[in-house]
Amino acid sequence: MLSSAMMHLDIKTLTALLYLLEERNVGRVATKLYLSQPAMSRTLSRLREAFDDPLFIRTNKGMLPTTKALVLEMPLRQILEQMNGLNNEREFDPRKSERVFRLQTSHYQAQAYMPTIAERFYQLAPNASLETSLVTENSLLRTENQTVDAVLCSEYVQLPSRFDKHVLGQEKFGCIMSNHHPLADQEQISLDEFLSYNHVLVTLGGSTQVYSESALGERAKERCYTLRTPYFMSALEAVGKTELLFSTSQLLALRFQDQFGLMIKPLPYDFPPVNYYLSWPSEQSQDPGGIWLRNLCSGVVQDMIPYPVAQ
Repeated sequence: MLSSAMMHLDIKTLTALLYLLEERNVGRVATKLYLSQPAMSRTLSRLREAFDDPLFIRTNKGMLPTTKALVLEMPLRQILEQMNGLNNEREFDPRKSERVFRLQTSHYQAQAYMPTIAERFYQLAPNASLETSLVTENSLLRTENQTVDAVLCSEYVQLPSRFDKHVLGQEKFGCIMSNHHPLADQEQISLDEFLSYNHVLVTLGGSTQVYSESALGERAKERCYTLRTPYFMSALEAVGKTELLFSTSQLLALRFQDQFGLMIKPLPYDFPPVNYYLSWPSEQSQDPGGIWLRNLCSGVVQDMIPYPVAQ
């Protein structure tokens, strides 16, 4: 049964909690709800009593939500949207939305796809907000109750069992080098030549595993990584200024080929294409706003990815 404090929470009070999670600022939420500062403080006190938790901690960087507050966000959003749907058709109008959407991507996808996603997002939802954060190999497993609407990831990112996904397409790896590299004038490079030079590794985070090593078999131990970085663009620029080799997806290398002075060669060994996915928490599958964001992201990636998968 609900506690007495929970039973006395009204829709406006629950809306205040959702706004606080989005804004992290009592004054701005009070303004949105047409409340005075004292009334807003009383509302926050009722919420803290009802959920038996501080919900927000004041720091010199602003209000930080507690773990309990973050856990409440998605069910609270769904409850309020369902309540709103009692008198309206269940649909989402991006032109009227002021929602904060949360998208996680790798560093690579942030550079490859995010600028175009942002362009379309603000064309369609000019009053909404888009927050992006980094997904690494196992970051979704390490943090319970992820507050995220969608995740763009490769097959190398581990997804919790409660996440749904669908494949967007594939990218093929190539050997990226400076156009002044000693191998740049060769149409093909041999495996011996490939292994004789030092290499760049862009780390996913959370693991020391190098997925491309398995395709090299016993010769993988001959490859020497002398530059390791989590930043894809800095790796590309460094390759353009050195004799380092970089084995990676070709999309961004093609886009910045002239700017960084890059040459792209076929790998001298067989390496399968990499699958890219859109993923989301399964409990959000029927969320109209989430569906809209996922469709937008899917459309952008499938327009741009070299080998899209028909949906």
